[in-house]
Amino acid sequence: MIANILDYQKQFKEKGQVTIHNLFPEPQAEAIYADYLSNSEFKVGFWTGEEVIGEGIPVQYAQKNTDRYNRLTEQVYNLAADNSFSYRFSRTQHINPYLYTLWDSLIFSDVIGFITGQKDLKWVKNSTFTSKYEAGDFLYTHTDKGNGRIAFVYQLTKDWLPGYGGLFLKSNDWFHPDATILPEFNKLTIFDVTNEGTPHCVTQVISNLKKCRIAYSGWLA
Repeated sequence: MIANILDYQKQFKEKGQVTIHNLFPEPQAEAIYADYLSNSEFKVGFWTGEEVIGEGIPVQYAQKNTDRYNRLTEQVYNLAADNSFSYRFSRTQHINPYLYTLWDSLIFSDVIGFITGQKDLKWVKNSTFTSKYEAGDFLYTHTDKGNGRIAFVYQLTKDWLPGYGGLFLKSNDWFHPDATILPEFNKLTIFDVTNEGTPHCVTQVISNLKKCRIAYSGWLA
């Protein structure tokens, strides 16, 4: 990462986002991947826009192949079809120790700060999560406004093809993507979400796919 830091800085300045290749040495990246691939804490979450009683946030959870899962799936699909924010994907709050050590380090936040031009960045640990997108999962267009200054997505996905869906799309006007990022193993994408934020989404994963798209996501404030 540091070896190409000036190139990354230039790309970020020009485009408002950049993808950093080979974030971890291969053995560490493989260990992180294996950790999440075997993790049993993933729960399928749905954003329906309805407040959850006693929690105050419009995120609901359901087990696959249940009536509740099918009902919530139809609800979030209908919201997306009506151009309203919604999502369905699995998530866990588990943070792999290698990820924790890097994100918690001052050197890492300083390097990201140098690339982005944002000073004194802080990892918003409690708001980060690892997602798992499987067949039919998606994240509708939104901006991350108010979550931080820099958003990040660290990809832990192998052998993913564009036709599978699950593509990260970023735009500046809500309608015309100016960046399309294929999930690729051991790559970190960072992008600017200051002010009103940056519209972005994850396209729907095709039906019947047996692979999954795994990524650690969050913000630096």
